[in-house]
Formats: sequence, structure tokens, C-alpha cells
Amino acid sequence: MKKYTILAWMLLVTLGCVYAQDATTTTTTTTTTGSGDAADYAPAAGDISASIIFGRGNFLNGNLGSSVTPTAGSSQSSWTVPGYAPYNNTVDPNSNDITNIVGAEVRYFLMDNIALKLSGGAIIRNTPAQTNVPGFIDTDANNAAWIPAYAAVVADNKVDVNINLGGEYHFTSKYSRLYPWAGLTIPFYYARQSFYDPTIVDPSDDDGTIDVLDVGVRSAEIVGFGAQAVGGVDYYLMEGFYIGFEIKPISLVYAYSVKSPGPGLEAGKADNTTVSFFSQPFFKVGFRF
Repeated sequence: MKKYTILAWMLLVTLGCVYAQDATTTTTTTTTTGSGDAADYAPAAGDISASIIFGRGNFLNGNLGSSVTPTAGSSQSSWTVPGYAPYNNTVDPNSNDITNIVGAEVRYFLMDNIALKLSGGAIIRNTPAQTNVPGFIDTDANNAAWIPAYAAVVADNKVDVNINLGGEYHFTSKYSRLYPWAGLTIPFYYARQSFYDPTIVDPSDDDGTIDVLDVGVRSAEIVGFGAQAVGGVDYYLMEGFYIGFEIKPISLVYAYSVKSPGPGLEAGKADNTTVSFFSQPFFKVGFRF
């Protein structure tokens, strides 16, 4: 319910700004020729714009996680390196949300109608490992002792990165605030998750041996890259402030995954190619400086 409230609020603010600006333009038109209105909103060489991007998450990390990372060596007969290929979860026509902030974008206008763009985001999580501490329980009625056992903290490190570098050509239109554009984007994706369980178990068989659950850090990582045609439109609500819409008419992304069961062991590999058409719609709110 909360996300629908936020969406309704955004639409009301947008409509209010549009109405206010249209009223101002109408008043100005009665006293001027209106030729200066386009110059107030049109991008110019040397301008920089920055925007927040809303829509579906843009991190390529499908088929990455605890169920895909190789199992611990202590599992013995079930010690497995999964064979899952990476899944391009940045493309899903049935799960897009305009209230979800997915990253940021910066554009630099080399010319009035040509801009370089850089967008993306990153998430880094780090949980360091801690070895377990065994407990002690003495049930002697006269001299009882109770010391709790402390379980190990499993190391869990995760990285998600997406970077998109490209260029845009901006067209003019008969509307002074509306600027359509088209361009090309080269995306790069990286995701990695690793685990290490430092638990040491004493089997109490009096032979002096102990069991170690993990032989070392086990991990799974995904690398993806490709090429994407992209198009959209910017609408200026006021000078320097705009909203925009973007979609990718065609997109090609190649991704491969590497899954390592432990140090010195051969890694398992798999790859995937995803081609999509008119996918990944985004909504933007930005400023131009």
C-alpha cells in the first residue's frame, strides 16, 4: 500500500508542476514572441545533468546466492558445484516498479545535441568469520557447571555492481519543453558472493582428530556485458528540472559465471546470452546544471 501512496504523490506533484509551468508559459506568450522559451530549456554544450532512476533493479545477479555457491566440503558425498547458468534478472516484463530507486545517471553534453552518459550503482556487504567456541556442561548435582557454546559466524561477502556507459543524440521538437533522444549503451555487470564456515567440530572419539566444515572460501561470481540501443524523452517541468522516460528497443547481454568450491580446486563455469526487445523501462527525475 505504501508504494502506491508514494506513486500517487509523485504523479500529483508532477501534474501540479506541469499545470503551473503551462500557466506561466501562457502568460509569457502574451507579452513575447515565445522564441526565447525554447532556449531556456534546451540543453547546451558544456551542460551537466544528474538524475535518479526508478524502475526494475539493474543488478545482474540471477542464480547467485547460497543455493548456487558450492556446498561445504564437510558434506562429503554431497559436495557439489552447482551447474546453474547466470540468469539476466534485469529483464522481467512482469515485475517492474516505478517506486523503486535503482541507481543514478550523469550526462555531459559535448554539443547541444550530443551527450555522454554514465549510470549505475553498487552494493557491497561484508560479514567477517568468527570461529565457534565449544561449551561445557557438568550435570553433577553438587558442583554443576554450565558454559554455553558459541556458534561460529559464517563469513558472507557480497558485491553487486552495474555500470552503463554510452552516448545520446537529442532531437528538437515543436514543443519547447519536450526533448526526445536516442543512443547506444554498453553495460557491464559484476556480482559475487562467497561463504566460509570456520566451525571446528570435535567428534570426541579420543583419537585426537577434529572435523573442519569448510576447506576454504567458496564463491560464485557473475560477469556480464553487452550492447543496448536506448531511447527516451525528457520533459522540463521548469528550467533545469526535468522528468524522463527511457526504454531499450533492443538489448544483447552475455554473462558467464564461475563457481569455486575452494582454494586450489577447479571452478565450474556456465554462460548465458539474453536478447530482449523494448524492455527495461525507466522513469527519471533529474536536474541540469
